[in-house]
Amino acid sequence: MAKSMSLLWGAGSPPCWRVMITLQEKKLQDYKHKLLCFEKAEHKSQEVLDINPRGQLPAFKHGDIILNESGGACLYLENQFKSQGTKLIPDSPAEQALMYQRMFEGIALNDKLSKMRANPT
Repeated sequence: MAKSMSLLWGAGSPPCWRVMITLQEKKLQDYKHKLLCFEKAEHKSQEVLDINPRGQLPAFKHGDIILNESGGACLYLENQFKSQGTKLIPDSPAEQALMYQRMFEGIALNDKLSKMRANPT
């Protein structure tokens, strides 16, 4: 299964780590992966643009399915491989709501921290 997956990623990127951690938790270790260098603008290479026209990482592919948003890739992996590895989304609607709340809080916090780093006062 994992052999039909590929991930283009960049060091220091929380969205890339998110997908890599999900792959690990789902026990999908045999996927192809390639580390690209942001400083050399490798994320803007034709190899990436062929998968993600925005030229952003991560760029994840499983067969004919291409996902370039880390949250979407993680949800896809959880749904596609529910019974494999760690269960990442609980069954109970109440527990799901709390999980999604924490997920969106984390995303919002990351966005705020990124803005603070870009515009220190």
